Amino acid sequence: MIYFDNAATTRFKPRAAINALLKEVKRSSNSGRSGHDDAVRCALKNEECRRYLLKAFGAEDDYYLIFTKNCTEALNLAIFGYLSGKEDATVITSAIEHNSVLRPLFKLKKDGKIKLRVINPVDNGAVSVKHIANAADGAELVALNLMSNVTGAINDVAEIAKYLDKKKTIFLVDGAQGIPLYDINMKEMKIDMLAMPGHKGLHGVQGTGFLIFRRDLELAPLLYGGTGTSSDSVYQPHAAPEAYEAGTVFSAGIHALYEGAKWSFDNKAQNRARIAALTKLFLYNLGYLGAKCYAKNPHGGIVSFSFEGIDPSDLADILNRNYGIAVRSGLHCAPLIHNHMGTLESGLVRVSFGVDNTEKEVAILTEALEKTVYKTGLKK
Repeated sequence: MIYFDNAATTRFKPRAAINALLKEVKRSSNSGRSGHDDAVRCALKNEECRRYLLKAFGAEDDYYLIFTKNCTEALNLAIFGYLSGKEDATVITSAIEHNSVLRPLFKLKKDGKIKLRVINPVDNGAVSVKHIANAADGAELVALNLMSNVTGAINDVAEIAKYLDKKKTIFLVDGAQGIPLYDINMKEMKIDMLAMPGHKGLHGVQGTGFLIFRRDLELAPLLYGGTGTSSDSVYQPHAAPEAYEAGTVFSAGIHALYEGAKWSFDNKAQNRARIAALTKLFLYNLGYLGAKCYAKNPHGGIVSFSFEGIDPSDLADILNRNYGIAVRSGLHCAPLIHNHMGTLESGLVRVSFGVDNTEKEVAILTEALEKTVYKTGLKK
């Protein structure tokens, strides 16, 4: 199968990441729960990964990193954890967000816990300082993604973070898309919290993610249970990171994430160039085919499109069934941006490139689209 669904999960995994996963699976032990050599070895490897990621994101010394099972859990920890006890707080988000941000916030709004303002970007589909300045007065928290998973639009998180720092407003960035192709240095940029998956741009495996947050922020845990610390007490300890990592962590996945992240950052420049080249080529081909394209970023690897008179789900099914090409159709868990673009009923086809995709594969996809849309009579 030719795989163009990398925004959902990257298919390519570095050999070192696979080896690390298998090595730990074959000799599993429970990190932080026992004092024998294998448990200590496992815990030390987890801490190596934690330290590496903190350094990679410019978050040493002043930040904690909490391992989670995915970016959704990391975002939930950031949102529910930070807003716990802050009754009637004002929160700002945008229409280009994923449901991992929208659903927690709308839940809190529905329960009368927060006041929610939703920015609707109208220029290039991204949120700018201008949008924030018009909405953020009195806000306790601003939650935005780095890159839209539908349009690829890039939010100006560096300038937004500087502006919010002056306002003493906490800034949470959803980094599910675009990292490490776009640089994030949390300390320099004044970003307070960053949520990340392990299985996308960092080329780890599913079941991993993490939240980085400033050490002076108080977050309530999402999970309560065994932490390997303060075991004489029936109350959850307060010390991070253990207080937020109750239960057995996915150590094999963390070890794979460590190797995948190192590979991703080491090869960032060439990966960035490859994905940009494939994105530009496919956008050109879509123009030739007469598709309606919703991509806002010619470099980011995410291209959503449609053809007039063709249901996107039907088109994706034909590509899968007849040509062995994997794309995604639908709303991509981002209903507000589809509502804004008028595609809420039908959704869109999304092609998302990975570091192992090739120009030949783009050519095969283009030919398959041409045959499907025009030569088979699907387009009326």
